[in-house]
Amino acid sequence: MTDFHHSYNRRCKNHDYRSRCIYMITMQKHPGVPVFSTITPDPNSTKVLPIVELSPAGKIIYNCLENLCRDYPALRILRQIAMPDHIHFELFVTKKTELALGSMMAAFKSACTNAFKSEFPQSRISLENISIFKPGFNDKIAFRRGAKDAFYNYITDNPRRYLVKKLYPDYFFHKLQLIISDKKCGLYGNIFLLDNPVKSFVKISRVKSRTPNLDAKIKEWEETIRCGGVLVSPFINPEEKCFHDEAIKNGCGIILIVDYSFSDRRKPYKELFDLCAEGRLLIVSTEEFLEPPKAMSYTHAQELNTIAAQIAALPPRAALIHRR
Repeated sequence: MTDFHHSYNRRCKNHDYRSRCIYMITMQKHPGVPVFSTITPDPNSTKVLPIVELSPAGKIIYNCLENLCRDYPALRILRQIAMPDHIHFELFVTKKTELALGSMMAAFKSACTNAFKSEFPQSRISLENISIFKPGFNDKIAFRRGAKDAFYNYITDNPRRYLVKKLYPDYFFHKLQLIISDKKCGLYGNIFLLDNPVKSFVKISRVKSRTPNLDAKIKEWEETIRCGGVLVSPFINPEEKCFHDEAIKNGCGIILIVDYSFSDRRKPYKELFDLCAEGRLLIVSTEEFLEPPKAMSYTHAQELNTIAAQIAALPPRAALIHRR
């Protein structure tokens, strides 16, 4: 399974990036830079317990994060983790700032690169005068209640998820079940989409005017797509499928709720299979049918939507997952 990367240049149109706020920031490593860290399993643990060892580049980044808060007293780092090829940190902007978030992040990236060049003057970064980071950064904004803790837990658990992906690739192919409201659902694809701290349930009535607060919900779904969150839905009607397609186009994750089963021999058709392989899709199946039904009743659609809403409300690491 490969990692996918959504745009790192889009910002929320309706948000004041000078305001008091909490963000989860992600920055990717430039391909020519050594890894930020190495992550290995603890040999003394019977569980998947990661040991994170910072590289020289990772140590420079951590030091620059400390300096960032010194240079901009309104900023606080609540949690940070340097992964091999990217860094996450939860940033609390405690009061309104003169500079926008983008300017402060640009200064941070520049400081990291300058410090790396100073310590390693003969490195490729120094000789070719490039940044240690790829252009741009991703920001997830704590709009919802509980987002602060969700960001914190997601960042904390990132090394464990990395190890599980590396050590147990079979977890992504028919080996697990999700328990949701006492119902066992089969899983196919990237189970760690369940842990994304920004998940949104997509449901639009066939008569759009009957959907409560539709304009606000559309803004929520657009923000989820922008920040690289996950849309959760059966995506039954054409209006919902438009958001499904927009999410795929922009690199967003999808949790698709279906009612038909998969087997080791029968995999999702090509588009869904490719999305699973890219880590962008999790299919949650009630496994009521062997094949996709030709028609769906209103009651049955509501059942699938109820499951989707419950999954979207799950905090990171709250899903009950069992091996088959």
